[in-house]
Amino acid sequence: MREIILIKNEELLFAKDDSIFDDGQFRCLSIHNITNSVMNSITKSRIHSVITFGTDELPESFIGTLMTNFKLLKVLDFQNAPALNSLPEEVGNLLHLRYLSLRKTKVKVLPKSIGRLRYLLTLDLKESLVDELPIEINRLHKLRHLLASNRPYSQVVKIHEGFGCLKDLQKLNLVELANDHGKSLVKELIMLRQMRKLGIINLKKEEGKDMCIAVENMSHLQSLHVIATQNGILDLQHILSPPNSLQHLVLTGQLEKFPNWISKLQNLVTISLCDSSLTEDPLKSLQTLPNLLELVLNNAYDGKVLHFEEGGFQKLEQFQLYDMTKLISLKVDTGALPLLQAARIFKCWNLAEVSENIGNIVIF
Repeated sequence: MREIILIKNEELLFAKDDSIFDDGQFRCLSIHNITNSVMNSITKSRIHSVITFGTDELPESFIGTLMTNFKLLKVLDFQNAPALNSLPEEVGNLLHLRYLSLRKTKVKVLPKSIGRLRYLLTLDLKESLVDELPIEINRLHKLRHLLASNRPYSQVVKIHEGFGCLKDLQKLNLVELANDHGKSLVKELIMLRQMRKLGIINLKKEEGKDMCIAVENMSHLQSLHVIATQNGILDLQHILSPPNSLQHLVLTGQLEKFPNWISKLQNLVTISLCDSSLTEDPLKSLQTLPNLLELVLNNAYDGKVLHFEEGGFQKLEQFQLYDMTKLISLKVDTGALPLLQAARIFKCWNLAEVSENIGNIVIF
């Protein structure tokens, strides 16, 4: 196996931080520790990819060398580099860059020069300290993946007017659409028809109709995550023909009623409803979904009884209930949930009746 790895290293021209590559033949560089030998060697190499692994120290001279000398860089991955707290303007010199990751770094601000990276396909900002995208992002017309906040949502990343021109975007997750001069930007989502994964934070009730129009136009959409403003209402009742490709759905916010279009999602695999405050049992609308494997209800239902009816949820493997404080009874008919593997119930303090045939259940 070692011999195969070494052969592949030679084929891919891959070097690690203690390699000697003065002849400039290597194209890929992985770095764990920055040493003087690395600093001296890389200035003579035509590196295309730089990947750091938990690097505790990134000298400014090293960053300057990357940005100034390595004009052929296509991949720049700083993930898990806590020492990185800024990105210099010189990053705009990397005109061939396709992939830039600042995940789990301390970078707070993206330089305006990032708008010069016209071939950039992926910008990964997850778990960084970036809270706002410069308007120059809108020049990156080839951008496909814009990855921002992740759980927990301690850092909300705002995107500004004009992003609708990024028509190749396939992943936009999770961002807040800033209200520039009081103008809602949700209408710009309508232009992003190639979207596969969409996550929006702080959606206002009055933006719901435009959000529905945008989702209907995203025929390739596989994952949708929408979070309302704090204690806000999600007005998502207006979708008539949802994307048939939708597999993962997360809705966080009050729903005045259960959106009927969800029951049409024949390929839905997972669904999570949080803070929905539904008054009618949502299981009635979900039980016939043919491919649903996972169901999460978090403070989603204000009723007293949840009922898994006979013949329902034929493929469901697990469900989780959280903070259903008014729930008293959980009923499961014979013939429901035939493939259930696990059921977890948390903080449903008043739950007094649970059907015996539910199988593997854990209650906290």
